[in-house]
Order: sequence, then C-alpha cells, then structure tokens
Amino acid sequence: MRKCLFVLLNIVFRKDLESLYGKGSKIEITNLNYCTNDKHYSIQCKLYITDISLFEEVNTEGVEYLFEEVWELTGVKQEKIALTTSVDFIG
Repeated sequence: MRKCLFVLLNIVFRKDLESLYGKGSKIEITNLNYCTNDKHYSIQCKLYITDISLFEEVNTEGVEYLFEEVWELTGVKQEKIALTTSVDFIG
C-alpha cells in the first residue's frame, strides 16, 4: 500500500504536486497503519518542498487534497483517514 501511494503521489500526480510545491517536490510515506479500534487508516508522511513561497500559500492543505484524489484510485473503501504531514525544504 505504501508503494502504491508513493507511485500515485509522486509519479501519476507529479504535475499537481509540482504546481503546489515547486519542481522536484516529493512526498514520502513514513508510516501507514490501520487502526482497528476506530476503523481508519493512520498515515504519516513527509513533504519535501523546493519553493517556500508556494508552500506559504498552500501549506499542507495541498497534501490533503492530493491524498483525497489518490485514495479513490487505490480502491480502498475506507473513507476515514488520519493524515499527519511534516515538511522539509530541499531547495
């Protein structure tokens, strides 16, 4: 599942990711767990950005948008996702 999300976010949706955070930006999935108590996925990811000015406008809301789009393509019927994003500048 991690590999699937990585490919979808960084290859299939590359143009969207670069328009949100700059050319060469990428998202790395650091942890992916299913919580059986609350029946949801917990996803921790790291966003590597190359353009700080674009990040100031969009912040991490762009990552949430991308995950919503990508999640539909995975085929998982789970609607509830807990997403935690950390940011690092690689400019």
